[in-house]
Amino acid sequence: MKVILAAAVSLALVGCAAGPPAAVAPAPSRTIAINADVSGLITRADPRLRDSSAYQLFRFKGSAGQIVQIDLMSSEFDAFLILQDSTGKELTHDDDSGGGTNARIIATLPYTGTFEIVANSYRAGQYGHYTLRMKGIGMASENIPTSGVLPGTVGQILRGQTVTGTLTPDSPQLTDSSVYQAWTFVGHEGERIQVDVVSSDFDAYGIIQDGNGVKLAEDDDSGGGTNARIIFTLPYTGAYRLVANTYRKGSFGAFQMSVR
Repeated sequence: MKVILAAAVSLALVGCAAGPPAAVAPAPSRTIAINADVSGLITRADPRLRDSSAYQLFRFKGSAGQIVQIDLMSSEFDAFLILQDSTGKELTHDDDSGGGTNARIIATLPYTGTFEIVANSYRAGQYGHYTLRMKGIGMASENIPTSGVLPGTVGQILRGQTVTGTLTPDSPQLTDSSVYQAWTFVGHEGERIQVDVVSSDFDAYGIIQDGNGVKLAEDDDSGGGTNARIIFTLPYTGAYRLVANTYRKGSFGAFQMSVR
């Protein structure tokens, strides 16, 4: 496990190396805009965290309550992401939530101003090309219940539970005319969940929405075959809508949804 401790200066981060922490000087930074991609190359010449892994630093501006998704993708090294405030204090980090060895952070920004992203390799001695992607998902919704069942859902699903359902021509429809069934899940900010939608009758599609129906994440086939799997870090404490959907309209049948 990669352990990171934030100090008072930007990028004074401690990895898992033994011995007294060595001073880490502030690194040069690039800027990235929300809803933009940038490409980069981590090399031996880049600055190091205290576990000797190389990194590059990015800054972006955001607003309080804004939900952002940050992806670090590479086929050449195991990607690791750190989100920090403007003083270098860590807000959250991630290793493999982007699928495979790609990193993904979904977070609600706590203030309006500048934030820092550390694009990093999980281990020392790993280098290569990468893509850093920023996406604005929306604003954290207000007045979301912290308990109970949301309107438009058939019931509440708990972590560790599997529910069954059937999509029929009479089920509610999304805007693309595909049918769905939604369940309420209540979770905590920073909680990481895995949602699986499995069916042998149709090509399963999974969606996570906030309590007001704003889409936060979606997936088609990450669960293997035509099953859907979403691995997601909850951006707020409260109720969410977990949607079991079909990839194409006109598809119906039985399904299972589970949360782990």
